[in-house]
Amino acid sequence: MSEPPPIPDPQEPYKATSTVALPLASQWVRLGAQIIDVLIAVVAVLILNLLTWGNLPQFLMNLLLGAALVAINWQHLQNGQTIGKKLLKLKIVRRDGSPVDRMHIVTRRLLPVWIVGAVPYIGWIVVLADALCIFRPGRNTLHDDFAETKVVQF
Repeated sequence: MSEPPPIPDPQEPYKATSTVALPLASQWVRLGAQIIDVLIAVVAVLILNLLTWGNLPQFLMNLLLGAALVAINWQHLQNGQTIGKKLLKLKIVRRDGSPVDRMHIVTRRLLPVWIVGAVPYIGWIVVLADALCIFRPGRNTLHDDFAETKVVQF
């Protein structure tokens, strides 16, 4: 039988509860969340292409796409989530289980993948390899390693 969730301290009702005891997210659920986030990105790319008649240079398209995805997920990033992670009840936390702030997620998790993904011809291969790293024993991606984070199920 599982333990009940921790009871918030009445003196600090808005303090985040610890996520140390939360289990790592399964590989398949993480993959599902990534697929949801990729589908959102595809829709954003289609909209950007329609608005610009497909005449944007690739670099500018990548810049706008990155900005759009951060904007779309901005509210959820405050809680350590993207839309895909929120739908599948996943959360990004620091390795010690403490909450991770939004700017850490953007600069240490999303930005490196976004920059590498923008490299012509090989970027998508690196991004795919990074995503498939969830099937490693620790269930962490390369950007998890870089950002010192993990993804938990809650």
